[in-house]
Amino acid sequence: MRLSVIVPVLNEITFIPLYIESVSRYADEIIIADGGSTDGTLEQIDSLQNRYPIRLLHVQQKGLPYTEDWNESVVRNVLIEQAQGDWIMNLDIDELMDDRFVEVLPELMNRTDVDVYQFPFVNFWGDPWTIRVNSPGDERWSNDITRMWRAHQGIRYRDEKHHCTLEAAEGRSIWSIPRGRCDVNVYHYHYALGNKIKFNDNRRGDVNVQLNDGQPDWNYRPEEYEIVTKPYQGQHPEVIINHLSRQGI
Repeated sequence: MRLSVIVPVLNEITFIPLYIESVSRYADEIIIADGGSTDGTLEQIDSLQNRYPIRLLHVQQKGLPYTEDWNESVVRNVLIEQAQGDWIMNLDIDELMDDRFVEVLPELMNRTDVDVYQFPFVNFWGDPWTIRVNSPGDERWSNDITRMWRAHQGIRYRDEKHHCTLEAAEGRSIWSIPRGRCDVNVYHYHYALGNKIKFNDNRRGDVNVQLNDGQPDWNYRPEEYEIVTKPYQGQHPEVIINHLSRQGI
């Protein structure tokens, strides 16, 4: 069984080397769709292509990120169409699997009663030692998340711009497909490493950055809901441990 990992990128110079090093431990191919990066992301990818099973596509990102003008679902569907593996994993560039995933992957792919897998989703918030958890009115944090499915099932992204909801063939719910849960964590480092926030990524107002100006305010509290965090008690993937050590963090 072969696994294709698909990922869109746009100005992700911090995460590219970490992601490739981690994903290459279990992926048979890594398909990257660059949307027009200008920060050195393409140069990073080019330097790694001879060492890792990378296929680079150029699919221009249209519209302003995180708005209804964004064509993210189009980009992700191009990636699905290009995947050649028996299974597809839609792991975002700022997400890493726990190191244990290498050990359990063969068993997951060889099951015949499951076509879609979901995983626990761990969101770091502000730094690599704090995670954000669900609270009333703020129920999108640290849930399980769908990140892998059997290829050739007609699974695609609904045309929802940046919302990017997976659906089954003929527009059926993704929940209609036989599903399994793997207890290996997906770690989300978007808000913990590098710039910690991307251009126009303040759509929820969580970090009080107005008009893309200034640094995230991790102590900000919206009126509509409470941001709940707790210390992270686990261990990071090896590539993150090494990265933090090199950064002196």
